[in-house]
Amino acid sequence: MSVSYECINAQDLIELRKRPLKVRLFGQHLQHSKAPLLQNYIFDRLGLKWRYELFASDDFTEFKRFLGSENCAGAAVTMPNKVKILEHIDIVDDGAKAVRSVNTIYLRKQLGSERIVYVGTNTDTLGIRDSFTYNAPKYVQRSQSENRPGLVYGGGGACRSAVYALSEFFKCPTIYVVNRFAHEVVAVSRAMAEGGFLGKIVHIKDEEEAHSIQNKPLLVVSTIPDFTPQTAEEKKARAILDIFMSSEKGAALEMCYHPKPTTRIYNDFKASGWKVISGVEAMIYQGIAQQVLWTGYELEDIPISDIIEHVYSDLD
Repeated sequence: MSVSYECINAQDLIELRKRPLKVRLFGQHLQHSKAPLLQNYIFDRLGLKWRYELFASDDFTEFKRFLGSENCAGAAVTMPNKVKILEHIDIVDDGAKAVRSVNTIYLRKQLGSERIVYVGTNTDTLGIRDSFTYNAPKYVQRSQSENRPGLVYGGGGACRSAVYALSEFFKCPTIYVVNRFAHEVVAVSRAMAEGGFLGKIVHIKDEEEAHSIQNKPLLVVSTIPDFTPQTAEEKKARAILDIFMSSEKGAALEMCYHPKPTTRIYNDFKASGWKVISGVEAMIYQGIAQQVLWTGYELEDIPISDIIEHVYSDLD
């Protein structure tokens, strides 16, 4: 049964903002997360007594108990819970359906009643969108005017969000994926198609195929951890990426920013003459999108430039 929902009215929002509420990040391996630094700073700047906490677990029963509590203002979700959480919330919006992954849960009222419903969305896609939009506008405009494809390096968890963002927001007609294993790309394609994604995903299997592409991507998203390729498959994938990297220059978003924002791939793209965007930017912009959903404040109410400066100062 489908559930319709409406925004919480202004008076209820005012009352919520007065209360000491909590937002929790639900996932594992959270010790290096910068989300509390980002989100609690925003709460403080907005004058809210809300706190963002880490909940390192995959216990859905306990997490749902938090969602149903009176002090819950919403939640964030990370690996390995982004996909399984789809089974545990009332509504999943179209963007999250397409990537088959939820990273944000926000609260709304069921239409015509006082019942609270839990809505799942994916702001990772918005973080990727805004990272390019605000940091590399000339490459975005050129990519769109020239009908260029997009490129994603890696077929793991962040791949789906990158594919969706390049296709949906920047109208890349084809998304090339460079990945060590073909079956992972097939899994991404099938899952996204089942979720309603209509874009074209093509796995670049070898260097010859990469060389044969005349209309090279100007927008690239790298989604792999910061490590030196070790296996034959990893080395082959990196050699394919190098072909695109050495071709016409565009803008590359390096989603990995741990243990530091300037990863191997970041430095290699920069040395090759590309405009390189740190994954810190994507983390910040997806987090700001979450704040809009949780707090009800408009984007213009949120001090974006101060937030960016605050997060980067902690990374120095």
